[in-house]
Amino acid sequence: MLALPGTIRIAMLNADTPVPNVVAERGSYGNIFHDLLVAAASRVAPHITIESKDFDVVRGEYPRSPSDFDTLLVTGSASSSYDDNQWIQKLDAYLLDVYRNHPHVRLFGSCFGHQIICQSILREYGTYVAKNPQGWEIGVHEIKVTPAYRKACHDQPSLRLQFIHSDNVNIPSPETLPSSWVMMGSTNKCAVQGVYEPGRVLTYQGHFEFDRFINSETLKVFGAQWDTEILQSEMDNTDRDDDSEIAANMVVKFMMEGRQGVEGMGGLMTPPL
Repeated sequence: MLALPGTIRIAMLNADTPVPNVVAERGSYGNIFHDLLVAAASRVAPHITIESKDFDVVRGEYPRSPSDFDTLLVTGSASSSYDDNQWIQKLDAYLLDVYRNHPHVRLFGSCFGHQIICQSILREYGTYVAKNPQGWEIGVHEIKVTPAYRKACHDQPSLRLQFIHSDNVNIPSPETLPSSWVMMGSTNKCAVQGVYEPGRVLTYQGHFEFDRFINSETLKVFGAQWDTEILQSEMDNTDRDDDSEIAANMVVKFMMEGRQGVEGMGGLMTPPL
């Protein structure tokens, strides 16, 4: 374990509110992320303190200055990053401005957060977000990790996470990305499961912040009008073990890159659990 003193300050950019049963038990998405990252820090860097503050970007709430925080974390959302909504367009522009003008602020995104970060920063490289022609990806699925990501971050061939999404990030090819960027991996339904730029950007299409309870309650709302057998089949897919703790560890270590000589995540990503 690492024993690096200090505090990681996170701005939780909440892009939605969890479904009612989840809010009642777990609070906001920002609160859910906070608790999991505190637990991850206790495993991999017990002398690091996680502090966070929630912002409701749907209502136009943003940090006074991005530099007041070490990391901006963009949550999931029932909305799509390409929707013609003012709050989404503002968030898209805000993320690009932070990336270009606040180089010491890191960006992490989950699901919608992953999609809008990629859309915003990688648009000029031909990246876009669209509906997945294969439909929804729901429940726990195995991500086949790319060799480049294994070398940089996660020295295992796969990672299992919870999913509930029907939009995908589309990148023309890995060669179209800036040389410092790495693609995380793919599943049978989704070719871009995340991206990583050392010290700047990390995204997951999957939800390490979702467990069986959160994803099943979310699915009950999203799939309320679905055929009963289809809904039950997808509910069964959420009732599986995943690698959420490993994924949370990776996020904390990403947030720590560059502190006291920590230059990258290679070799740090598979601590004993």
